[in-house]
Amino acid sequence: MLSNSKKISKIDDSSKKFIMDCLGNNNTYGFDIDSIYFVDGQWYLFEYLKCENEYMNPHTSNPKYYPWNYKKFLSLYKIKNELNGKLFLINYSDRESDRDLVKVMEVIGIKEDLINNYIKSTTKPKQLEYLIIKEKNTTRKEFGLWLRKLNDKAGETGIV
Repeated sequence: MLSNSKKISKIDDSSKKFIMDCLGNNNTYGFDIDSIYFVDGQWYLFEYLKCENEYMNPHTSNPKYYPWNYKKFLSLYKIKNELNGKLFLINYSDRESDRDLVKVMEVIGIKEDLINNYIKSTTKPKQLEYLIIKEKNTTRKEFGLWLRKLNDKAGETGIV
């Protein structure tokens, strides 16, 4: 039986505004996780990556092209390990030209030695393949079907 939960009915960034107000001009050393589901005794973490680079689409974009973002992905990977879960990075776009394209990347490992070398480097590379991922190019419709099934299974657990 599905647990009583509510539909997502609106976009609410008020918590981010609240945090910004509370921190004032201080840097933030935290981050949000986009979605978390508990399915079949395992946690599924989702981070949604909006493709905004005009020269890439969700199928061609990859975190390796943005090595300076390593901290967030390393932190998410550590959380995934602490929870003994799965971490999915989801590329999507809201541009009309590639809105139907979605890439699902499951992070199965991370090369911390490459990150450490990147940190120490005085000349930063333009790309860094520090994530070990299984990826699948799909469509918004196909991803939506998969996500609905996962969501329904999560509802059966009664946790949320």
